[in-house]
Order: sequence, then structure tokens, then C-alpha cells
Amino acid sequence: MILAILMVAAAAIYRVLPHPLNVAPVAAMALVGGMYFGRRYALWVPLVALVVTDLALNARMGYSIFYWPRVIDYAVFVGIGCLGMWTRPRSFGAKVGAALATPFLFFLISNFGVWLFGLNLANEHYPNTFAGLVDCYAAGLPFLRGTVIGDWAFMAVFAAVAWLVGHSPMILTSTRLRRLPSNSP
Repeated sequence: MILAILMVAAAAIYRVLPHPLNVAPVAAMALVGGMYFGRRYALWVPLVALVVTDLALNARMGYSIFYWPRVIDYAVFVGIGCLGMWTRPRSFGAKVGAALATPFLFFLISNFGVWLFGLNLANEHYPNTFAGLVDCYAAGLPFLRGTVIGDWAFMAVFAAVAWLVGHSPMILTSTRLRRLPSNSP
């Protein structure tokens, strides 16, 4: 649990540091949190990290502290965490499939929210037509590349760290570092 919280904290810190456009651990925090956190913490720890870093980023950039259409993104984030929880008992292939699908799910749903409530880059509302929705998705395509790179890279790092800790003769528990019994003579 401590390691998972440290990974989410590191991801949150990364979000507020300068980094390439959309190359961030947002959905990775949610998916891996759902896979590896205890049920009590799986959804809310990554969500709190996202909300806190959003508040910091909004304040730094001079935006309003809270932008209510962002609730759609938070809902997608929680849904991705639920997807992570769903994959826990499933095969490695299901986990990989969830990881591969996550940035695209986020793109589709979050851009639908932008179309529904948001403004385009010219600070105008998208028309509530099919053409407006297509325009919104087209405008979001340049951001998708960074999202895919960031999500997949951070998921790989988070999963590798979790796997290494789980297969190491030393594991970190919530109270102390303890050595696991060895199978060697």
C-alpha cells in the first residue's frame, strides 16, 4: 500500500512539473490504482491526486480554481479505476487489453464532454451537431499522441515496480520491511 501511494504521489508531482504536452500519468494512476490498491483506496487515492494537481495547475495558469465540466473527466478517471479493479482477478491478457484501451477510452469520453459543455480553441462552443462532435474529436487528435505515450509508459513503469516488489524476497508492508521465506535450501 505504501508503495502504491508513493507511486501516485510521484505521478502527481510529475503532473505539476514541466513535461511534454499530455505526456502525463493521469489514466495510469487510475488503472494501476484500481489493479493494485486495496478496495478501500483503489478509486479515491488516484482521484484525490488528480483533483489536487488540477487545483495547483489551474491556480498556476490563472484559470478558475474549478471548471465544472471537468467532472466528466473525473468520472472517466473513476471508471478507469473500476476497470482496473475488474481486471484484478483476470488474466494478464485482460490487464494488457485494459492498459491498451485506457487512453482511447479517456479520449473518446472526455472529448465527448468537451463537445457537450466546452469551448473549442477559438473560445467558441462546438455546435451540438454530429459535425460539431467530429470537429471536437479532430481538434483533440494532437493531444491523443501524448496521452497514449504517457499512459502506456507510466502504466508500464507502475506495473513493473508493483511486479518487482511482489516478486522480490523483500516486501514493504504498511508497518515494516520484512523478508519473505525463501524456497531455497
